[in-house]
Amino acid sequence: MSHRPITKRRLLTDEPLHVSHELVGREIASPRRRAAALVLDYAVLLVPMLAVAIGAAALYLNLTEPAAYRAVTALLGKPTPEQADAAWGDLAPVLVHAEMPGVPAEAELAVERHDTAAAIEALKGYDLTFAVNFDESEGAKVAKGSISFEIQRLLPVPLRIVALFGVVSLYFTLCHASRRGQTLGKRVFGIRVVHLGGEKLSLFESFERAAGLLEIPATMGLALLSLWRDPNRRLPHDRIVHTAVVRVVRGKSIQGKSIHGKSIHGKSIHGESTHG
Repeated sequence: MSHRPITKRRLLTDEPLHVSHELVGREIASPRRRAAALVLDYAVLLVPMLAVAIGAAALYLNLTEPAAYRAVTALLGKPTPEQADAAWGDLAPVLVHAEMPGVPAEAELAVERHDTAAAIEALKGYDLTFAVNFDESEGAKVAKGSISFEIQRLLPVPLRIVALFGVVSLYFTLCHASRRGQTLGKRVFGIRVVHLGGEKLSLFESFERAAGLLEIPATMGLALLSLWRDPNRRLPHDRIVHTAVVRVVRGKSIQGKSIHGKSIHGKSIHGESTHG
């Protein structure tokens, strides 16, 4: 008679509530500093995000629709009228299937009927403008006689998410897992991410924290109330991996240990105590 293996039951502990003594008493970063650092970080990330999105879309289009890719490159140059007509004919199905803003209804009907000549005629005289739209729900405003070639629409939704937000995740993951625990924005504004247990964040923990940022839009911004409701100003992505954002004070080490003859544990500093 076989016996079922006895699994060890997990018991509730105080581990998630533990805060290193070295961090107790550190000044918490204000919401204003955190917001300013985040704005600077996204300003820095804008160009790499666009570059990755454009590169991924170009590669995907070249692999899946090589004729349309050649058509785009032709229209970006100075094609002859005959070359422009041929390019519009190759590109028309992609414009319609990707639902690019500004495509005339006549071109849509022509593509549905597989009438290339009618599609070319419908698209003659239109200008092609290139854009990356991070929020398609709002819809792009397109000038009359223009088609907005929104590059992200070329990619399937999973690849679109990776292309647009993969750079952001990688940036925050690597920066917060570093020894300093700082992005460029946090370094400029004198704040950093610390693990409340006192240890350095692992790459996986840092990635979890970056992914947890999605809870802010998922709650329509209500999660930001934790900046005022939580005594340590911890947002949901901080609570996921047991972190907080604190001020960086010059003269103190990254881990909160004493340097330059100073201490933060109530020990005397040149004959004075930090606890009065």
